[in-house]
Amino acid sequence: MGRFIIVSFLTVLWGGLSPAVEAQVDPGKGEILVMGRTMASLQQAFNMVPTGGTIRIGPGTYKMAGKLKNRNGVSIYGSVGTVFDGVATDGKATFVIASNDITIEDITCRNVKVPDRNGACVRFEGTNLTLRRVTFENSENGLLANKQSGEILIEDSIFRGNGAAGRAHGMYINGGRLTVRRTQVLGSKDEGHGIKSRAELTIIEDSVIASMEGNDSRLIDISDGGMVSIRNNLLVEGAKTANWQLLSYGVESVRYSQNLFRMENNLIITDRPGGSELILIGKGLKPKVRIEKNLIVGRINYDWPESNIFFEDRKELNLPPPGKLPEWDSLGKK
Repeated sequence: MGRFIIVSFLTVLWGGLSPAVEAQVDPGKGEILVMGRTMASLQQAFNMVPTGGTIRIGPGTYKMAGKLKNRNGVSIYGSVGTVFDGVATDGKATFVIASNDITIEDITCRNVKVPDRNGACVRFEGTNLTLRRVTFENSENGLLANKQSGEILIEDSIFRGNGAAGRAHGMYINGGRLTVRRTQVLGSKDEGHGIKSRAELTIIEDSVIASMEGNDSRLIDISDGGMVSIRNNLLVEGAKTANWQLLSYGVESVRYSQNLFRMENNLIITDRPGGSELILIGKGLKPKVRIEKNLIVGRINYDWPESNIFFEDRKELNLPPPGKLPEWDSLGKK
């Protein structure tokens, strides 16, 4: 596809172009563009993009990383086949984001490892982040976010094969509010959790969180309590998982005054020999709990309310064998 560029006649000079009239350019293979101009590196793009500006990245494999600092409202758009592979900056991540109101779309990031084993594809040190159609794989953390992270929205994404030393996870959110939709968190490893959230509000819906063949810990770890909604998901604890519980809630501290746990309309499967426990709740913590209308496959111990439905094993629902994922839409559909 050829390039299509719209530039205001009032903003011809580089540096005079405002984000509102920014050049619209289709990047070629291996190109990183800011306002229609080719950047030599991701870091140069981060240095040159204005507040409210856009970085466009063409297809290709990029062996580079960068830190975005003091540039709020920036959008980073990849393409089909945009891959960042095996590079971190500041000993932290491929994308170190120390800015607010950031959007990242259509990026694959993989193979991120750092000396302290807590590296990430994205290390978010700002407030308000949106991720859409990202794939983070074979890294220590997929996403690692700070305590003041504001609203984190993750949609239509894949986190696969992440985790390290029991301290790095598919995603690790240290505060704010987290929403995960239509996302797959698969095969977390080395006793990492699929999702570890210390957020005040955690919403996980229409997603798949599954151990697969990984030696993960828990599928979802809600470390500090708070308000939680887990609905319309496929949750599968694999045969090699290192932990008895699929979930935990408030086992490290109680940070928030409101502690509510809602779990409904999920298909929940254990493939772990000897069965599993649904959830470990921190000592002395008595959240309001609502666990209803779930399909339970295998032996998962919990004082289940009557609205949940139970099956001895996968065969009863004609599901594929352990290690493979059922097709799943919502309760009663597969």
